[in-house]
Amino acid sequence: MGLMNISWLLQFLIFLYPALFVTYQMYLYRIANNTINSDHIEIKNYPFLSIIVPTKGEKISIIQGLIKNISELIWDKDKMEVIIVSDDTEEYFEEIKSKLIIPEGLKVYLYRREKKLGYKSGALLYGYERSKGELILTIDVDSRLQKDALVKAYSRMITNNCDAVALQWVGYSENTYSKLAKGIMASTFFASKALFEGKEKIHLTVFPVGSGTLFRRDALESVGGWDYKIIQDDLEIGTRLINKNKKICSSGVPIYIEVPDNFFSFYIQQTRWAMGTGEVIRNRLRYIITAKVGLLKKIDMIFHLLQYTPILFTFIGSVILVVLAPFINYDPLKTPLFLFWGIILGLYAYIIYEVAIKLGFRRRDAIFSLGRVSGFTVAISPFIFYYFLKGLLSNRKTYIITPKGGNKISKQYRTIIIIGLLGIIYTLAVIIYLLHHNYFTSLWLAYYSSGFLYTLLTFNKEL
Repeated sequence: MGLMNISWLLQFLIFLYPALFVTYQMYLYRIANNTINSDHIEIKNYPFLSIIVPTKGEKISIIQGLIKNISELIWDKDKMEVIIVSDDTEEYFEEIKSKLIIPEGLKVYLYRREKKLGYKSGALLYGYERSKGELILTIDVDSRLQKDALVKAYSRMITNNCDAVALQWVGYSENTYSKLAKGIMASTFFASKALFEGKEKIHLTVFPVGSGTLFRRDALESVGGWDYKIIQDDLEIGTRLINKNKKICSSGVPIYIEVPDNFFSFYIQQTRWAMGTGEVIRNRLRYIITAKVGLLKKIDMIFHLLQYTPILFTFIGSVILVVLAPFINYDPLKTPLFLFWGIILGLYAYIIYEVAIKLGFRRRDAIFSLGRVSGFTVAISPFIFYYFLKGLLSNRKTYIITPKGGNKISKQYRTIIIIGLLGIIYTLAVIIYLLHHNYFTSLWLAYYSSGFLYTLLTFNKEL
């Protein structure tokens, strides 16, 4: 490959491809309605609802909090059951059963999976097979709903003839000091608004969410429920529902999702999602290609599954730049695309900042929180790259439950060592490019290396 071709490749990987992805998301966010208008029907005859809750290693107080939250929801409690599927040890499971307080009138069933087929998807399938509801709601144990959330979601399902309704994620954290958590809350709100309300407004297809999707039972029956062999339960079952021509709707109804408030839980969450997304592409891409929907919808759904590729492409580009540093005698990133990328990045940062202010964060907190998320995301990009490829190419996988708050994972400190070494390597490459007067490339690499060095210096503030 000639030097000019390498330069074009680098500009595509680092500037053009990520900028186009971000531009598309900003467009979706801007066209999203503030709220989705839905006729709230008066429910005279409630259908039977089964709420499936997978759990492992969660504090009993967290499970108790969810049960209390569910008991306060507007729904006919005679037509509701809560199915908690535990993957805990037998000893802890017995402790959960003995200490949980079940509100009067609420039917709660606790099961322990002795034969653990798969992970969360397997737990959902286990609960589904033991449920009897005409409607199925999947929810994580640390998620919370407003009192009228079920009624609004069901109204949306009826008035729009939906087979599944995805609730809108709104992040929360008990850790009011975590800048990381605040930054994730803002980016979660932005993504949820864009990928659900924005897409629905221009008649594109939305996917279910892992916590907070209301399904019709007959829709789940049409695909046989969840596939326990696949990690990413929402994307996996979404592709098969879409292939069966089932309609998945956005709701505009918030569900409050606890976000990571420390570096290691953020690392675990993102690498697991990256691996799960790669696995879905490998196993379920054909369901999108063969779905009876228009070409534009297919392209959009494939883009949705490629959501981690801008991070991967940028990392690949940075590695090529480091390898070429001692040998190249021109500035490979000297291009108008640098300015285009910078403008898009600035606009994206401003929109997320606006979201943070809208969520009630102080200006200083908003700026520092977004900087922390950005820096940490750059720092874990090599690991996202590795796990995405692992999901895409290998059947062998491991699944780590995300400790959303308060857990220190000492074994993960090797991750920090790798991040620190990469920060040093990138900094050396910056110096080499500067010595050769390749100022555009050195400037971009300085920006990129700062994420690694920043994480090395600040990760212990987010533990």
